[in-house]
Order: sequence, then C-alpha cells, then structure tokens
Amino acid sequence: MGNGKVVALASHARARSSLTPQESASVLKGCRELALDRMGAALAGMLDRVEDELFDLAEKSGDRSAQNLYLDARTQAHANRAAMESAFRAHFVECFNSKVLGDVRAAATEGELELVDEATLEQKLAMSELSRQMGSACETELFALSQRMGFLLERPDMEDDANPVSPATICAALKDACDQIQSDYKVRMALLRQLARQTESELQRVYHDLNSLLVERRILPDVRPVARRSAEPVPKRPAPGAHQLAPESAPDLFATLSQLVGAAPGAGSTRRAAAAAPAGAFVAELTRLHREAPAIGEPVNVIRALKSAPREAPLSGIDATTIDLVAMLFDFVFDDDCIPATVKARLGRLQIPVLKVALLDRTFFSSTTHPARRLVDLLAQASIGADGRDDGRNGALALVDEVVDKVLHEFETDLELFEKLVARVNAFIVQQGRAEAKVVERSAQLVESREREEIARTVAQDEVMRRLQVRVWVPAPVRDMLRESWVGALAAVHLAEGEGSPAWHALLGTMDDLLWSVEPKAAPDERKRLVTMLPGMLCRLQDGFARAATREVERDIFLGVLVDCHANAVKAGLRGIAALPEPPPAPREQDPRLEREIVPAAAGVRVEEVRLRSSHGGFTRNVFTRTGIWSNLQRGTWVEFRPADAATMRARLTWVSPNKGVYLFTNPASDSAALSISPEALAEQMRRGEARVLDAAPLVERAVGSMLEGLRPAKTR
Repeated sequence: MGNGKVVALASHARARSSLTPQESASVLKGCRELALDRMGAALAGMLDRVEDELFDLAEKSGDRSAQNLYLDARTQAHANRAAMESAFRAHFVECFNSKVLGDVRAAATEGELELVDEATLEQKLAMSELSRQMGSACETELFALSQRMGFLLERPDMEDDANPVSPATICAALKDACDQIQSDYKVRMALLRQLARQTESELQRVYHDLNSLLVERRILPDVRPVARRSAEPVPKRPAPGAHQLAPESAPDLFATLSQLVGAAPGAGSTRRAAAAAPAGAFVAELTRLHREAPAIGEPVNVIRALKSAPREAPLSGIDATTIDLVAMLFDFVFDDDCIPATVKARLGRLQIPVLKVALLDRTFFSSTTHPARRLVDLLAQASIGADGRDDGRNGALALVDEVVDKVLHEFETDLELFEKLVARVNAFIVQQGRAEAKVVERSAQLVESREREEIARTVAQDEVMRRLQVRVWVPAPVRDMLRESWVGALAAVHLAEGEGSPAWHALLGTMDDLLWSVEPKAAPDERKRLVTMLPGMLCRLQDGFARAATREVERDIFLGVLVDCHANAVKAGLRGIAALPEPPPAPREQDPRLEREIVPAAAGVRVEEVRLRSSHGGFTRNVFTRTGIWSNLQRGTWVEFRPADAATMRARLTWVSPNKGVYLFTNPASDSAALSISPEALAEQMRRGEARVLDAAPLVERAVGSMLEGLRPAKTR
C-alpha cells in the first residue's frame, strides 16, 4: 500500500506463512501476559513517583484550594493504590480482548455518548493528545509491532489504534486507574498526564520486548523497527555487511563524539565516510581475533592496541575514531562500579565484536534500539544482581557466558544474530521476573504479618506508657510487669480481636484497677473498695498472664510481690505520709543500632529483617514514610549492601509496605531469600558506607553520556 504501513508477506522469506487459530491465540495470549506483567509492575513505581510529584505541586502552589486538591488526590492515590493497579489490569485485559475480537474503538470511545459537559470533553481531548504523544515516542517499535499484530489477526492493513496493545489501550487503562480516585476531574487528569509521561519510556521497552517475542515465534521476523513517514515507502533491510545510515532526523551522536574526540568531521562528512565500508581485510582480522578470544580473565581493554598494530592498508580517519570511541566505551564498562566484577570480565570478551559492529554500522552510538547495543544493555541488566551467590553454572552469569560465546563464534556481519540473542535475554529476564514475583508475594506476606505484630505491640506500649507517665506512685515490680507481660497481652488481643474489642477494654480496665490498687489508701472507703475488688482483679490478671503466655513461676512471683505492694499502699495511707517509689533511671542516650533477625521461614522463603533500634529500646519510625507522605526510594531501585559482618549482596526494591513503608528487597537470582529493611535502617547503612544505590540505567546510554561529559570542554559543561 502507498501509505508505507504494510509490507507484503512475500518479502518475508522466513515468516510463518500462516498460523492455526490455536497458534494465533497462544501467541496473542503470550503478548497480552508479557505486556500486562511489565506494565502492571511499572505502574507501581510510577505511582510512587506521582505521589512525590503531587506533593511537590502542593508545596509550589500558592492557591490553598489547589493545594488541598493535590494533597487530597495524593492521599486517595495512596489509599486506593491497590484499586488503581487492579483497575488498570482489568481495563487493559478488557481492551486487549475487545480489539482482538475486532472492536477497534474499544479503548477510544468508552463513554462517548456521555459527552455532555466541558469536563468530559476536556478529558476526551486530553486522552487523544496523550495517546498521540505516547505513540510518537514509541513510533519505531510500534510500527513493527502493528505489522506483526496485523499478521496474527489476519488484518494486514490494521492501523495502530486497532493494535491490542496500542497507546490508546494503555491510556484508557491508565484513565480507568485514575478514575478510582474520588477527586476533582482536573486533579485526576493531572495525575493521568504524569502517569502517561512516565509510561512512554517503559512502553517503548515493552513494545521492543513484544517484537522480540514475536520474532522468536517467527512472526514477520524481517520487519525492522523504523520511523514512518507518510510519503515514503518502508525502508528495506540492508544487505549483510552494508552500512546502515541513521535517519536524517536522528541525533548524530557519532558525529558529535567524533568531533569531541578530535576527528572533527562535519555531520555531512560523517555520513559520507560511513557510506564507505571499512577495509575488508581489517574486518576479517577482527573476526579472526574474536574467534580466538581467550577464556574469561581480568577485564583488560584490548582495543587500543589494535589502532597502532601494523597492517597492510592504513585505517581511515573515521575508522580510527571509531576504534577510539569503542575503547572509551569499554573503559567506562571496566571502571563502572555498578557492574559486578565477574560481569565486567564477561562483557569484556565482547570488545572485538562490538568494535566490528560499530565499524559496520555507525548508528550503534545513536540508536537506543540498535540490536547490538540493546544486547549489551540487556546483558548488563540481567546480571546487575550478580553478587557472588551465582557460581556461574546457572542463572545470569551462565546466560551471559552462553550469549557471549554465540557472538564470538557465530557473528560475521549480519546483525540478525544480535536480534535473536536479544530475544533470548529478554525471555530470560521475563522468566526471572515471574519467579521473583512469587518470592515477593511470599515475602510480603511474612513482612506484613511481622508488621501487624509490631504495630500491635507499639499500640500496646503506647497504652501502658501513657498511664505510667501520669502516675507518680508505681512500684518497680508493677511497672516492669506492665511493660512486659501486659504489653504482650494487649498485643495478642490487638492481633486476634482488634483494638476496641471487649477483651481489649477489659485488659485496659484491669491495668487501671491495678495501678489504682497500689497507690496509698488514705480514706476508709478506698481501703474497703480495695478489699472488694481484689478477687475479681486477680482473676483478670491471671487471664492477662495467659494471653501473654507468661510463665507460671513468673506469675507466682509477681502475685506474691503484689501482696506486699497492697500492704504498703494501706500503711502509707494510714500514716498519711508516703515515700514515693524510686523513679526508674532515665535512659542514657545512645546512637541507634542496627539489628538483624531472620524471620522464621514460611512458604519456602527466608527473609532477613533489618531494623534501627533507638536508645530507648523501640524501633525508630519515619512518620512521613509510615503515613505515606514521603518515601526514600522508588520500586526497581538496585542497592548493594556491604555490611561489615556479612557478605556483600545486591538486591532491588520490589515492594513497599503500605502500613509502615518498610522496604522489601529481592534478587532475581534467588528464589528463596529476601531482605526486609526499614527506610531508617537503610539510611543508617548508607551513612556508614554499608549500602549504596546502583545506577541501573542502560549501560551504553550511561557510557555514551559519560563520554560526552568527559570530552566536552570544561567551559561548555
């Protein structure tokens, strides 16, 4: 067709000629599950960021009503997070299934008949614009995906909006999630715009992974992600070994880097130079070198020596510059402390193949979707968690070894190998993510159970301490019993029956009676009341001891001491003069200390709990985090833990407790271990240098950014 949106099936020699309905349904289901898993997981992190942004908007706004709206939306977004995530998933599945069945406008026209007021019209226009912006940001990957989805659905002329995973579908699902917030529509739209903006980068990765999955299933494998132009035909795939020029509109990072490194060609000269292939003898020599690459060793930059090595024909200036740039790229890789040392050595074996790719295709530096660049990024992503627990026989390190070996032994000049390997690594990451999700689910249940216990104990301690602080006459044995056994009894009732239950009030009443009973009894009526209440109070004390699981010997000791306390109370009242009991010594201020504990294993998972205990014995709590007003880290953040008395480990933040803001860290390489840590404990570890945040941005992107920053003159920085 003339619009450049359809590629004839005859041009795809390796494509499946047809699929049975069962095969198509299976592939579509796999696409739906992959997109749903990835976008659903990303939504949690995006909601974290949106909560912070709404708080910033409220702080910056000078209008009190606007501040209240933003804060109300933030509070409701936090309170309705589960409903929002559930609504997003449900709406996405509904739209996906509707479009598979042929309802092209399922996502776009929902509620169209209700367009009767300005608010609804504004929302419709905003949705259309957000969908357009999102599609524009993902245009290159969306083109190929729509081609493949059209093949699966037997609709070769299918437009993007009919794609079951189109930006319109995502926008509609996000809007449905935002509609779970009971607030003014303007605030909901502000929330939707922020979510849509953050979705763009994630959606591009999802589209890339979906394309990789479909290529793996041989669904139009030769369709390349390209930028469409309305009046131009779809570009054909270049012949193996030919140079692929970057689109004129793409940023020419290679030209920029070349100028900064000293070659100083203009943009036009760079493109002309790129059109001439490097010397065939040099490429053949590179192939021989990476075929003979040694086994894994120390990460050493071997590229610089190639530039000065003797050869029959001298290198062109542009090829010499390319060698310098690839050498700088691997200098960054070897110096980056976010990459595990074991991974650096493995990635270092790709130096010669990457150099050959960069010589054959200058867009390696400019295109974030270049298959070789994408492969390096994904290998780094898949192995960032390697911390010594992976011995190389399985898991991420084994995957890196497998992929690197294939590149070394099979790569000639065709980039198709890298596309296949990208699909292989993507599948590994998805599989690890699913396994990790199960660990997160089981670990989160343990953490929430522990939190409920801690909250119950905190509430119980508050009730006891509130009473002790206003009583001047409390004998030490009574004070100690209340702080231990009675707190335990109240916590047990809080967990089993809840705060405010009859049993809860009964324990509070017994505590009040006990505290009154040991105070001086000056009036006859008070002494008479004491004698009358003692039998019932002693029975209730026994019930409290049973709930606290207090040992019988400790009960007997306390009840014996209590007799003396009552006798002293009566004597003090009769004398009219009472010597106040010695107050407990004030706690000595000490630095908070980190405490570690292994949560009793359950459901096949082992959770290590790290908390910061304050000098008065309780756990420090960040009230902002606990109330949902502030959070330190976002989901997906990788942290390296280096405690002085334990082995180094790497893990990423995969869950934040909605109750107290406790972080749960997991590692995809482990299917049975997790780390639960409070934000305060993590901050203390960072202060001590025992933990640091890792930069998990795409490796080549970070390297290129570092190269640009390092090469620019100081006055331009």
